[in-house]
Amino acid sequence: MATIEKWMMTARAAGHAINHQSSHCDCGAPIVTSARFCPRCGIAAQVIRPSAVASESRALTRRILAEVVDRLAPLPFIAYLFPPWVLVVVAYHLICDGAPSGRSPGKWLFRLRVVSISSNEPCGVWRSILRRLPNALGQAAYCSWVLVPFVIAYDLLSLAFVWLNPTGRRFEDYLAGTQVISEGQYQMLRPVCGACGLRTAVGAVYCPHCGTTRS
Repeated sequence: MATIEKWMMTARAAGHAINHQSSHCDCGAPIVTSARFCPRCGIAAQVIRPSAVASESRALTRRILAEVVDRLAPLPFIAYLFPPWVLVVVAYHLICDGAPSGRSPGKWLFRLRVVSISSNEPCGVWRSILRRLPNALGQAAYCSWVLVPFVIAYDLLSLAFVWLNPTGRRFEDYLAGTQVISEGQYQMLRPVCGACGLRTAVGAVYCPHCGTTRS
C-alpha cells in the first residue's frame, strides 16, 4: 500500500517529466499519451522510457552537415594519390558511429546520436557497421569515376527517403534497428527515477541522485 501511495505522490510531483509521445512500458504494454500508470503492471508513467522511433527525428540540415564533416574527416582525397588509403576511408565509415556515445565526429559537432531503437542506448560497433556499410562502399566508389553517377543516385535516393520518413530513418536503419536522433531527444529518452523524478543514464541500475534501485 505504501508503495502505491509513493508512486501516486511521485506521479503528481513529477508529472511534468512524463514524455507525451507514444511510449511503451518495460513490461511491453503500450502507454497512451495521457496515462500516469501502466495499465498492465501499474508502474508510474514517469519511469517508463519512450521509444526513439516514436518521435519525429529528421533534423535534416544538421544530419547533412554532420555527414559532410564525416566524409571529409578521413581525408578521402589522399586515395587519389595513394590508392590503398581507400581502406582507411572505408574503415572509418564503418565504425564512426560505433563510439560508446554513438556519435561520429560530425554527429558530435552537430549534437546528434545514433541509438538502438530497442534499448535507446548508443548503437554500438556492429550496428554501426551494418548501417554504415553502404556509405563506406559509396565513399570507396567515389575513387572510381565510372561509379560516381551510381553513388550520387544512391545518396539522393537515401536523402529523399529520410526527408519523406517522419522518423528520419534510412533503409539501413531498418536493417540495423537504429535511428539518428538529436541530443535533446536522447536526453528525453533517458529514464526518470520513480523516487526522485530526476533523469538517470540509459541502462543505469541505481539512480545516481538518490540511490534507488530502478524498477
